[in-house]
Amino acid sequence: MRKQKKKWEDYLDPLYLPLFTAFPIEWWLLLKKPPFSAIEITLYIIGILFFVFSGAVETNSEEGKSQLFGYIYLISALLFASISLFRWLA
Repeated sequence: MRKQKKKWEDYLDPLYLPLFTAFPIEWWLLLKKPPFSAIEITLYIIGILFFVFSGAVETNSEEGKSQLFGYIYLISALLFASISLFRWLA
């Protein structure tokens, strides 16, 4: 049997989009020294909301892989939000 050549669309899955966009930005903002500008705080909040949205969408899927990534995204949103709240209060 001949193997079909994979196109670039086969490697680009929307399921992995938060892994390449939101995770690096959130880690960069989490490790950044305060004081934060208003744009950085807004970007951090939008990143957390993006995790919540993508996690909620993926957990409603019937595939096990999508549900797993959905729960990972929801847990990461919870962790990023709680760490930032702790840093703000401390």
